[in-house]
Amino acid sequence: MKRNTIVKTAAALAFALLIPARPAIGQKHPSDLGPPPPLSFKMPKPAWLTLANGVRVAYMRDTELPLVTVLGLLRGGSIFEPADKSGLAQLTATVLRTGGTKTRGGDAINEELEFIAATVEAMGGAEFMTVIGSSLKKDFAKLMEIYADLIMNPAFPRDKLDLARNQSLEGIRRQWDQPSRVSSLLFNERLYGPDSPYGRRPKPATLEAIGREDLVAFHKRIFSPDNLMLGVAGDVTAGEVKAILEKAFKGWPKAKVDLAEPAPLEERADGTIYYAYKDTPQANLYLGHLGVRRNNPDQYKLEVLNNIFGGGGFTARLMKELRSNRGLTYGIYGGVMEGRDRGPFMVASQLKAANFVEALGLIKDIIRDLQTNPVSDEEIETAKNSIINSFVFNFEQNVQVMSRLMTLKLQGYADNYLDAYIDNIRKVTKQDILEAAKKYMDPARTIVVVVGDEKRFDRPLSSLGPVKTIDLKAVMEAERRPER
Repeated sequence: MKRNTIVKTAAALAFALLIPARPAIGQKHPSDLGPPPPLSFKMPKPAWLTLANGVRVAYMRDTELPLVTVLGLLRGGSIFEPADKSGLAQLTATVLRTGGTKTRGGDAINEELEFIAATVEAMGGAEFMTVIGSSLKKDFAKLMEIYADLIMNPAFPRDKLDLARNQSLEGIRRQWDQPSRVSSLLFNERLYGPDSPYGRRPKPATLEAIGREDLVAFHKRIFSPDNLMLGVAGDVTAGEVKAILEKAFKGWPKAKVDLAEPAPLEERADGTIYYAYKDTPQANLYLGHLGVRRNNPDQYKLEVLNNIFGGGGFTARLMKELRSNRGLTYGIYGGVMEGRDRGPFMVASQLKAANFVEALGLIKDIIRDLQTNPVSDEEIETAKNSIINSFVFNFEQNVQVMSRLMTLKLQGYADNYLDAYIDNIRKVTKQDILEAAKKYMDPARTIVVVVGDEKRFDRPLSSLGPVKTIDLKAVMEAERRPER
């Protein structure tokens, strides 16, 4: 019986092989297929709640995991701190978290959070103070009890301030060991000015000048219901969020937040080359001038231009020419960046010292070519597809969506900015890119900051233009920690 079945099956297969194959119904040859439909993406939107004391809350339901994340943003960061107390914003954030509150010590809070597998962290940025927390769904009320207590009632004990200050001082000491970090610091100072809040940096003297009373005053100045925007994403209902937040922030009085805008930036780039000696086999380069203000009318043109120029990884011209074709660097990036006032137009790289002048010439040639000749069809399509695909995958989780929408709202972008983003990228033309390169890139005006050993360079820097030498040893000595 078994043998008969096998014979019949073999005969059927042999017969099938004699029948000419026919294409499946509806199947087409790949050459007959048209282009795939354009990618479409609908941005999820949060619901907005307002607490009784004025705190604004963005809420997004996410039931994938029994977790809840809360994000708090407050306008006020390092650009609003006194110049002689640079580093105040970050110290305030650090000690707010580590120092505990008037009723809970910092170590006790650590134990409470660890017991429920929750976290709370605080950070001080350039424009915003950030406090972020997360917990299991069942512990969300407890998380918010601790979170709100830290925001409203930080203790700022002196011992935790001393610890945070010492950690910052150690970071400052170590930064001079990293050539790429040194070139970045020097570039920001020369681009924005050492007295500008965008160019200055914490130094031992400014950190030593910060006392507990400064943290208390900075907190009082920034932390107010009117200045706090919260985001909550997770497996909780809107009703639960509203009830838990109202209870957590109950009794927090409103206070007017008045932050003076920093002085407008002035262009300082004039083609000067700044050289700092450091014994390293690479030439650590930063070059550029001021870029554009945030929400610039040409922002979509610039995004495509930047991708083609230096932001698109191995498809970007800088990487293709200087790494793939010439082997002059392991990595290089650049573009016209936006900022609160103006970001930088910048190129940064660690280059082979023996080919530094050659590499610098190539970078400027690439800029001039973008200003002279239209990019290719392949380049612009590759750039657009890369930007659009990256954009979509930046919003895989509701927490990412919530964070981005909150930030954009505080930065003054239109509510439909993300909805229209993909269409606006698709509208960019080759002529748009050519005009943007002419308008926002000026290779003749860029300042150049290079950290390395000029003896290893292929030509003297003086052959390129005026050179100003920065004595790193003198800078480090001037910034030594003062004796207490």
